[in-house]
Amino acid sequence: MQFISSSTRAITALLLLTGLLVATPLLAQDPNPPSIRGGGAWPIRRQWTPAETKHYARWVENLFDKKTTGTVEQRTAKLEYLLKDPEMNLLQDPAFLGEGGNPQMPAGLMRSMHHLMDCGKFTAFIPAYYAYRRALPWMTATVSTGQRGVDVRIADFNIPYGGTSSHTSPSLSHFFNNAVGHFISGNFRINLNGKNAELSDTLPVALNRDQLLPGCMNYLDGHCLVLAKVTEYGELYFLNCSTTTSRDIFTYNGMNVVGGATPRGSDPDDEWAGCYQGLRVLRYPIAETDSRGNVTRVRRRTDQEMVEFGFSTEQYDLTREMYDNHFIEEGDLRPSSIHDLIRLRMKTLDRIAPAPFIRQYCDELLQAYIERERFIQDAWKDVLRNGPIVYPEDHEKDNIFQATGRWETWSSPSSDVDRRNKYFYLADWMEYAIRMFEMKPDFIDMTGLESYGIRSQADLAAAMIAEKNKHFEKLSLDYVNSKGQKVTLTLKQVEERLYDLSFDPNHPPELRWGAPFDSDEFAGAPSRPTPLPGGHKMPMDEAFKLQAFYRSLCQRETSTSYLRGMFTAGYPIRDKLDAQVGKWSYATDALL
Repeated sequence: MQFISSSTRAITALLLLTGLLVATPLLAQDPNPPSIRGGGAWPIRRQWTPAETKHYARWVENLFDKKTTGTVEQRTAKLEYLLKDPEMNLLQDPAFLGEGGNPQMPAGLMRSMHHLMDCGKFTAFIPAYYAYRRALPWMTATVSTGQRGVDVRIADFNIPYGGTSSHTSPSLSHFFNNAVGHFISGNFRINLNGKNAELSDTLPVALNRDQLLPGCMNYLDGHCLVLAKVTEYGELYFLNCSTTTSRDIFTYNGMNVVGGATPRGSDPDDEWAGCYQGLRVLRYPIAETDSRGNVTRVRRRTDQEMVEFGFSTEQYDLTREMYDNHFIEEGDLRPSSIHDLIRLRMKTLDRIAPAPFIRQYCDELLQAYIERERFIQDAWKDVLRNGPIVYPEDHEKDNIFQATGRWETWSSPSSDVDRRNKYFYLADWMEYAIRMFEMKPDFIDMTGLESYGIRSQADLAAAMIAEKNKHFEKLSLDYVNSKGQKVTLTLKQVEERLYDLSFDPNHPPELRWGAPFDSDEFAGAPSRPTPLPGGHKMPMDEAFKLQAFYRSLCQRETSTSYLRGMFTAGYPIRDKLDAQVGKWSYATDALL
C-alpha cells in the first residue's frame, strides 16, 4: 500500500523548506495528500476536507464542460465512456488522481452500473466513484417510509437506517451494487428533525459560492440532479441521468429545476416537516483513526461537523420570508424570487456590459452556423457519392440523435440542438440582465446603449433586442446550393428559419438551410427521398413535414424516433428571442 506517514511528511516538508528537495508537480497539485490508512471495499488514504470538496467540484465541473462543449462523442457520452475518456474524467490523470489513488473501476462493474442508472442512482454513483478513486471513505443510507403502505419515493417523510459503507463492504462490486443499487429518490426525503436524521445522505446547503459547489445536489419532489456548473453570472447548471434503456446523461441549464423548497414552519406541529427539497450538500463521512492513523470506523459527520462544508437551513427561512413578504431583504436590495437571490449571491462579476457581450456573442453564433455549412457540404458529397442514408426509424437502441453508421456521421439533429441552445442562451442572458437591472441598476454597464435612454426593464429589453437585430441583419454566411452556386443568408434569416433547418443528410443544401419549397432559392433543387428500414422511401416534402417536431427540440431525445405517422402539430415550440425577451415590455416602472 502506498502511504505517506506523518513522520515522512514532516521530513519532506523540512527538506522542501531547506531547498534540499524540489516539489514535484504531483505533490504541488494535490490539495489533500494521503494522511490515513484503512481498508474495506477499497484502500482509504484520505479524509474529506473542504479542500477535497473543491477538488471534487473541479472534477464534476469538467464532466459538465465536456458534456456541453466537447466532441460529439463526449456530448452524447453515457456512463462508461464518461469514465474512460481521459478528457472527461480528470481522475484518469495521475496528477489529478493524486498519490495513493485507486485504479479505474473494472469495465464489467461500469457496465452493470450503467444498467442501474436513473436520476437518483446517478446522484449516488457520482460521489461514490470519486471517493473510490481518490481513496476516500463513502457510505449511503437505506430508507424506509414513515407511512404504512406509501412508496418511499412519494412519502411525506422517510427514515434512514443502516446502509452501505466502503469500510465494511467486502468488495468493490458489493459496495457499488448495494450503495448505488439500493439508492432511490426517497433517500432525499428525510426531515431534519426526523428519526435517524443524522444518518441522512444529504443536508440543505448555504447559498454562497464557497459552499454551493459543483457536486452538491438538487432535489425537487422525486427528481434528483447533480449541480455541475456555477457561471460567473451566478447561474446554476446540472447533470442528470435518464431512466430510458439507453441511460443517457443530460445537462440542464438555468434555474428551471431549482425550486419547490417548503417554507419553514408550514406545518404548525413540526417546523421542519417537508424541508428536504432544494439544494443539498453531501453529508461527507469521516474516518475515525487510532494514534497511528489506522482507520477504526467510518461514520456520518454530525450536523455541527457539516457546518464547515455548507450545512445551513437558510433556504427554508428565505422561502418563508418570500412567502410572507413576496421579497427577500438582502442588504439594501430586495430580490423578488429565490432564483434572483441565488444569482445575486453566486455571481462573481461586478458589472456586465450588454452591448459588447451581444456583439461578441453574435459573432460566435455566426461561426457556429458557418461550421454547419462545412458539415452540410461534406454530407451532401457523401450522399451524392455513396447513395441515400437510411433514417433510423423505430429502432429500440438507435434514434436520430444517436445511431450507427452513416446516419450518425452525416445527420445533424444533435449539433442543431446545440446551436439552438446557443441561440437561446443569448435570450436567457438578456433576461438575466433584465432581472439584475431591477435589483441593482448599476450592475448594468450601459456603454453602447446610451442612445436608447434606458430607464426601466422594458427599455433595457427593447434596447438589447434592437442591438441583437442590428448585428443579426449585418452578419451573414454563404452556403453552396445543389447547383454549386453561393447563396447568402444573414443571421436574421437563419433565425427566421430556426425551426426549418433540416437535419436529414438526404436533403439538398437548400433544404438543410430551410429554403421554402415555393421560393426562388429552392427552385431547381433535387427532390431526394429518405429511405427507411425495410426498403420504404419517404418523399422529400413529406419527410421534411414529418420531421418538424425534431427540428423544434432543444434537447436530445433518448427514446425511439419515428417518421411514418409522426405528429405535425400540437407540440410546444419555444418562442424565439424577440418574443421571449419582448415579454418584458410590461415592465414600465421608470427608475427614480
